[in-house]
Amino acid sequence: MNSAVLPSFDKISQALEEAELFTNAAETHGVLSGFVCGGIALDDKSWQPLFNDVVNEGMALSSSLKKLIAEIYADVVKQCADDGLGFHLLLPKDEKPLDERAEAMAQWAQGFLVGFGMVQQSLNQASEDVQEVIRDIRDISQLSLDFEQEDEESEIAFTEIVEYLRVSAMLCFNTFSRQTSSPVSNTLH
Repeated sequence: MNSAVLPSFDKISQALEEAELFTNAAETHGVLSGFVCGGIALDDKSWQPLFNDVVNEGMALSSSLKKLIAEIYADVVKQCADDGLGFHLLLPKDEKPLDERAEAMAQWAQGFLVGFGMVQQSLNQASEDVQEVIRDIRDISQLSLDFEQEDEESEIAFTEIVEYLRVSAMLCFNTFSRQTSSPVSNTLH
């Protein structure tokens, strides 16, 4: 797989807005990450009808936007399959105001839950750890995050939440996507 560099958060959001889709780069990345971490077949096509349902009322995307979204999807797959070491959430740059980054983080979490929920029907059979992180992601997606702009503690808290989301996504990927050939174990430990 080629290692093309994705456009910036702002350029991706602009492309989505120009296509009159009611989503942004964070939410789009979250939905695609939810698909990948929820156990969708990691091929080039299975995600497309689901994505179209979520963001475009089932209608196909323009060819240029479809290409961009396919690049983001391929990047998510690549990052997750690389032992998750390179996986990161697509959020605005650190130079943006903290409240803007926090809102994008909550939108990423909402998108993740939507994508994950569309492909994962066996969450109740997963480990308690996985069920707990999904509940935590749900809680994060519903947060109204009022961070002080110049507060170092708020910046640290934001960074910790983003890292928690990243690690949680990888736990889901390792549970549902890496082990697609074996069913979720019912063994108690």
